[in-house]
Amino acid sequence: MERESITTYIRRIIRQSGMMGRLIAINTAVFLIIIIIKLISKLYVYDELFAVVLNNLGALGDPALMIRKPWTLITYFFTHYEFLHFLFNMIIFYFSGRIFLTFFSQRRLLMTYLLGGIFAYFIHVGAYYAFPLLNQGGPTILFGASASVMAVFFAAAVHKPNMPVMLFGIIKLPLIGIAGLYLLSDLMGVGSGDQVAHFAHIGGAIFGALSVINAYSPKNIMNRIDRLIFKVKGGGFKWPRRSKLKTAYKSKNPVKEMTDEEYNASKKVKEERINAILDKISKKGYDGLTKAEKDILFNESKKAGKK
Repeated sequence: MERESITTYIRRIIRQSGMMGRLIAINTAVFLIIIIIKLISKLYVYDELFAVVLNNLGALGDPALMIRKPWTLITYFFTHYEFLHFLFNMIIFYFSGRIFLTFFSQRRLLMTYLLGGIFAYFIHVGAYYAFPLLNQGGPTILFGASASVMAVFFAAAVHKPNMPVMLFGIIKLPLIGIAGLYLLSDLMGVGSGDQVAHFAHIGGAIFGALSVINAYSPKNIMNRIDRLIFKVKGGGFKWPRRSKLKTAYKSKNPVKEMTDEEYNASKKVKEERINAILDKISKKGYDGLTKAEKDILFNESKKAGKK
């Protein structure tokens, strides 16, 4: 069998990894391009080139200036120019994104990432104007996916707070506990002068938490935005219906009706089965799953992606 090329392999991996893989790929591509530009700037002793690129990708903390470059409200949360910043954000995003997709759709992941980053920018700006300490050195420029990643992380953590996760593979903590530690580090960094946009991170966390209130209800903020955005395409987010009507399911036998009690019991069994698999992943890793368990996760994520 002919071996596939590296480009074909990368495209296949990105396609198979869904929206999370595409977002990581965009972040990676932008990071590599910036590193190449930085290298060229150094080789030609032309630092202005690197500065111009960053100034046109980062979001200015002063909206009066940022309005001249409105695209930066989106580009900033795909832009990294330091390796550790990029690596840490992508690792956290991969970890939290996989958990997020256990409960929500691929499209909702994209919306949470984008809207979380936008919401975080305005929280950062509000803090800049509200607290004199933060505007002493002038408006800062925002870079990085941290706020968007926080939105995804907290959406998953608030939706499933008691989900057990092994921290560093040693300490077993509920997911909300790890998210809380992550947020605490930002709260402790406020006013430290470390040039980190801590309030943007906090804004992302707030958005993520708010986005999962009544997560499957038509009144949920994300479901409302989804309907608004995709209305012209005839789309719309399909949330699980929780009506008093009886639900029918297909089988080899003639269609049989399920009562509310039977439907709820069936749903509870499915959730417990998924939770058990996720708990096993936190203890033994994905490779520790049986083929049947991997198939269950794959089928559930596939269903979520169609929602």
